[in-house]
Amino acid sequence: MNITITDLPGDITCVALEGRLDAAAADAIGMRFTSATAAQGRPVVVDLAGVSFIASLGIRLLIANARSLSQKGTTMVLFGASDQVASVLHDAAIDQLIPCVATQADAVARATA
Repeated sequence: MNITITDLPGDITCVALEGRLDAAAADAIGMRFTSATAAQGRPVVVDLAGVSFIASLGIRLLIANARSLSQKGTTMVLFGASDQVASVLHDAAIDQLIPCVATQADAVARATA
């Protein structure tokens, strides 16, 4: 699992994930993901376009950090998920907890609304 963190205009963090977000990957990137998202306390958009598979521990990583951000008064928005990953997120009702949109522009708009 590769993780790339960039700052976007408007104090928004963009985290791009690439690979399989399974148990091993969630464990491997967990600290870096949390320090880039929840620990910063600013809006986060997560690019899932490069994620080919997502497992329960990957979902847990997203939920835990989204909840932490929510408690700090900000939000996380997911974008770019493939049909397969989007289907898993929908089936697990994650899209009801964390907004899921198609593009980065949509995610930024939603994160700053």
